[in-house]
Formats: sequence, C-alpha cells, structure tokens
Amino acid sequence: MRGWLKHALVVLVPIVAFVTVSIVTPWADALPYGILLVGLLVAFFLGEASANRMLALFGVLIIALLATGMMTTGETAKWAVLGVGLFCSVMWSNIFSLAIEGLGPMKSQASSLLVMAILGGAILPPLQGAMADQFGIQNSFIVPMIAFAYIVFYGLWGYRAGRDMTKVATK
Repeated sequence: MRGWLKHALVVLVPIVAFVTVSIVTPWADALPYGILLVGLLVAFFLGEASANRMLALFGVLIIALLATGMMTTGETAKWAVLGVGLFCSVMWSNIFSLAIEGLGPMKSQASSLLVMAILGGAILPPLQGAMADQFGIQNSFIVPMIAFAYIVFYGLWGYRAGRDMTKVATK
C-alpha cells in the first residue's frame, strides 16, 4: 500500500466510524470518543517521528503539565498531574532504544547494565515525599520536573554522547 494511501485511510476510516456512531448516539456520549480519536491520530503521526524528538517533546509536555499542577488547584491541577502518565507511556522504550543504539556487539551487555541502573523509581519518590513534608505537595513536584528536564536534555543532545562504541575492542 502506498504511503499516502495508508495515511489517508488511517485518518479517514476512524473519522467515518466516529461520524457514523455520533449520528445514532447523543453528542454528549460521543464526544469523549471524538477526543480519544484525535489523541490516537496525533499519536499515530508522532509515532513516525524520531525517538529522540518524541522523548524531548513528551518531556517538555510533562514539565508543562507538572507546572500547571503546581500553579493551579482543584480539577485543573488533578487532571494536569494525571496527564503526566499519558506522556510517560513512551519514555522507557525511547530511552532504552536511544541508549543501546549503535553499540554493536556490546548491545546485550549494555541492555543488562541499563536495566540494573534504573534508580529513578527508587530514589525520586522518597525525595519528593520529603519535599512534600517540608514544602507542601504542590511544591514537591519540582523533583520530577528536574528529572524530566534531564530527559529533555537526553532526548535532544545527551543520547549522542559516546555514540561510536562499535570501535571498542571486544573479547
């Protein structure tokens, strides 16, 4: 199938299905599915972007959501913080693929070291908890903001460091 036809069908088929459903369903019931449809279409086109750009973009969006959660209250803050999870969904796979890219015969060793080096989930929650106890829950979100700022850096520039590992002698 040609590329343009695939893209056209990916866009048109869900839209036709949504319009068909919305004809026989009250608009208030169909609207959440329309929002989901838009999100899925955006995700489809973002999925064709490079891993590092998507990592950086999602990191920036997470930082914006955390800042929104810190500066607002009520429903807005709740949905902003919950929205972080949506953008975290692709983080690990992109970080992992960028980290082991170009390692040649050392890829399996690097993969195991990368998995063993996961510390964020063990260190950051207690640190954020201590910050929350000292400065309040909303202010404690500065901890994940700093972590996601590093992820943005990694997505834009950091993943390139030490790229040419294929020349390293192996046993």
